[in-house]
Amino acid sequence: MRRAVIRSVAAGVLAILLSAFPAAWLAFAQPAQTNSKELDARDREFLFTIKFANLWEIPMGDLAAERGNSEKVREVGRTLSTDHKQLEVQIAEIAEEFGVDLPDAPGSKQQQWMDEISAASGDDFDRVFANRLRAAHGSVFGLVAEVRAGTRNDTIRDFAQAANDIVMKHMTILEGTGHVMSNGLFGEASARSLDNPENQLGGSDLALAGILGVFAVGATLGLVRTFSAHGAER
Repeated sequence: MRRAVIRSVAAGVLAILLSAFPAAWLAFAQPAQTNSKELDARDREFLFTIKFANLWEIPMGDLAAERGNSEKVREVGRTLSTDHKQLEVQIAEIAEEFGVDLPDAPGSKQQQWMDEISAASGDDFDRVFANRLRAAHGSVFGLVAEVRAGTRNDTIRDFAQAANDIVMKHMTILEGTGHVMSNGLFGEASARSLDNPENQLGGSDLALAGILGVFAVGATLGLVRTFSAHGAER
């Protein structure tokens, strides 16, 4: 009888902990899978971000190739357009494979940048183009690298590698125009069009899971000893 009570109490403690912190326990319990066929929230954010980038950087690259005041800016425009068209082909295939509905128009911030660049001319066009595009690439670079390092999906990892190389290349050639000012090196947060940190299981979740695991074991052993001591006294 006493053993049945102990088992019941121990199970109750574990059930309470599991219900109170499901996300942390999920992170702790699930083994890493490097070939998962599913897309997590970060993978989807990555795809949306690259798609939004393509939607405005391709036309702006074409515009720079045509209206750039210097040959260097015109060449950068051609490169950006060509590279993002390559990414567009890849992302269309990935979206079809995984059934992801991607946007078909730039976001409001991207449209604002497009309007600003289109309204400029001469040296001002080169300056606005270089700074806006450099800021945008800088704002997504961290996400691309994060997905490349952490995704469990092989297809996404390969695409993130390609995107990482292109984003780094574009930052370099934009800086090489000589028009990028210090404030153009820092992207605006809104350049990342999707961000769902609440859907992620990060390092803090894993740490919490470990702490809860130790606490659960300690609490259960403590209860077992307490009930055993009471039973011995009887």
